[in-house]
Amino acid sequence: MKIFIKHALKIMFAYTTAAAVFTFFVIAPLSMANNMTLWLLMYSFVMFLFMFFMVSKTAFSIGKAERYDNNLHPNIAKGFLYGTAAMIPYLILGLIHLLIFDNSLEIGLRIFHYIFRCALGPMYFMINTLEYTWYAFLAAYATVPVISGLWYIMGLKGIEKLSITKKIKDDEDFLK
Repeated sequence: MKIFIKHALKIMFAYTTAAAVFTFFVIAPLSMANNMTLWLLMYSFVMFLFMFFMVSKTAFSIGKAERYDNNLHPNIAKGFLYGTAAMIPYLILGLIHLLIFDNSLEIGLRIFHYIFRCALGPMYFMINTLEYTWYAFLAAYATVPVISGLWYIMGLKGIEKLSITKKIKDDEDFLK
């Protein structure tokens, strides 16, 4: 159980790093007076790619390490569980936000609203594109578990690169 928590914390740290970088540099797209939403969407997508790289690399290394350690009982579902456990604090933050947020609330709760928005910052482009619906937030919260699960499986199975490049190379050789 201690190792499970340690690995989930590694994935949570990877996501939190991306959210912190988003928060730190968000002033640049917000300062663009015209097309602020467009700049924020593009910035959020770039931060999503950064988050994707961080989480996938972390999950891949965890899967690769567990591949050679039979005491950890490697299982393909563990990567999804690590990602889900990593998102629990953000899910709790979102549920609290859902219960207490109102536009007319005082400054302390407005600050909580901004913390919530920064925590899901790398997923903002997804939430905005899906128009702030319940499934937009579901997709945002499910992204990290899916990324960590898939890359954990790749590390567990020893897949270093996706094989699509080999197929393209074979097609190029065929055409010569």
